Amino acid sequence: MRHFLGALLGGVVALTLGACDSGNDTTGTGGTGASGGSGGAGAGGSAACPTTVKAEPGTVITERGAVVGAKAGTTWAFQGIPYAAPPVGDLRWKAPEPHACWEDAKPTQAFGAACKQLNGDGAPVGAEDCLTLNVWAPETASAASPVPVLFFIHGGGNTQGSSSAEAAGVPIYDGQTLSERGGVIVVTINYRLGPFGWLAHSTFAPEGEADETGNYGLKDQVFALEWVKANIGAFGGDPSRVMVFGESAGALNTCLVLTSPKAAGLFSGALMESGGCVAQTKEVASAEADNWATLAGCQDDADPAACMRALNENDAVSLLPAPIDLAGKQGPFQPHVDGAFIPKAPFDLLASGDFNHVPFVVGANENETGQAVPDMTEAEYEALVNATFAALAPQVLAQYPAADYPTPRDAYVAVTSDAKFICGARRIARAAAGSTTVFRYHFTHVLDNVGPQGKKNGAFHGLELLFLFDKLTIANYMASDGEKALAEAMGGYWSRFGATGDPNGNGAVEWPVYDPVTDSYLQLDTTIVADAGVHTVNCDFWDSLL
Repeated sequence: MRHFLGALLGGVVALTLGACDSGNDTTGTGGTGASGGSGGAGAGGSAACPTTVKAEPGTVITERGAVVGAKAGTTWAFQGIPYAAPPVGDLRWKAPEPHACWEDAKPTQAFGAACKQLNGDGAPVGAEDCLTLNVWAPETASAASPVPVLFFIHGGGNTQGSSSAEAAGVPIYDGQTLSERGGVIVVTINYRLGPFGWLAHSTFAPEGEADETGNYGLKDQVFALEWVKANIGAFGGDPSRVMVFGESAGALNTCLVLTSPKAAGLFSGALMESGGCVAQTKEVASAEADNWATLAGCQDDADPAACMRALNENDAVSLLPAPIDLAGKQGPFQPHVDGAFIPKAPFDLLASGDFNHVPFVVGANENETGQAVPDMTEAEYEALVNATFAALAPQVLAQYPAADYPTPRDAYVAVTSDAKFICGARRIARAAAGSTTVFRYHFTHVLDNVGPQGKKNGAFHGLELLFLFDKLTIANYMASDGEKALAEAMGGYWSRFGATGDPNGNGAVEWPVYDPVTDSYLQLDTTIVADAGVHTVNCDFWDSLL
């Protein structure tokens, strides 16, 4: 998460967005509440495992065994809980399966390994054995008084990132403050990335449902939601009130969960921060997989599946690096329409009303690509637009003439932020509004106490997460009073939405229900206001091209 640190320090930083066998089925018992609870029917349909461990404060009995957390303020933090069997060996490129039972209480006081990926320098990091999640639960939560659950999916282009991502040594997605402020349980997860998460090779099709292959990262996310449904009551959570939310690739995956029939009944609300609602075609995903298998030397092997599963994990993740270009095209290893978890193009499912009808929030930031775009001359700006938009470039340049912006760089930030994020948020909101209650936000705040480079980056991609998770003190940043108030307000909106499907209440500025005609939204800044119409003229332009 170096982009966060870069903004706070006012420097130029490269973006890095968009990281066991099954046990026997038996019966278990336990206590209640956030200080200890009982297991239940498990993810994937397995029954609870027997245990002699007794529930007590900080010890919770899950379906697979007891976990021991650590006190963090007025919450109990449980980190690194396995929610599925390690996807290694024969389980590589298979749907997740239940974890084996464990007999003794498992310490869960440190994050699990990030899923295997390449870091910003191109070096392999993390591990394949990575399917863990983290829970922050209020100490007052109990079976008698269960609290809502906020279930977070991290970003990173589906090739990088983790629930333990840090900036300046601080875990960005630490859920303690959000849990304490909102009186909610916060769950963050890891899921398979890159080729391990999304490789859609035909050799694995007979092992899947309806001959589908790939989308293992999405299957992990749905499996983790099944884990939450089965286990969160033991932590004092309410399995009927689970809000799924994510940022960047995590927002894209949230839209896939929203539109997947496999996730029906597992969540009560969804919230997308700065992401699209797209998936590759099966043909594109298959061609990419064949290319990868050829590079691996497995495409023409007598047993391609065995060949690929025998690959060293570092070699496997390094074969075809997937660059993350926030202002450009997606790399390989992405979700695709498989006919089962993603039955059709996800945006088409939204538009036709064929999705899980839960309250829904979507939004974006004013300068999404503000850290990704370098300085450029007007000639370079025009050349880049021509290279990016090809035959459409003359229309784009006419809509976004460099002379209308302080610099050519600002013009390209506007082009790419509108095209990839802001206008996409409007299309998504409009598509879903006919079938469910929708709210839209637009985050516009530029950090108060940064140097010229930080100001230049604007309200960049991912900045809102610093406010939501209240990480405004990293790198010794001195947040203004207005910024502290914005952080508290955002935590309140997100938590109330998770609790009731309506972000309003507690004296907050009223957030209007989305109206597709007026494009109503809530502007998130140190002064929060409800308004209508975000970049309307430019978004009408992009819609006309589609």
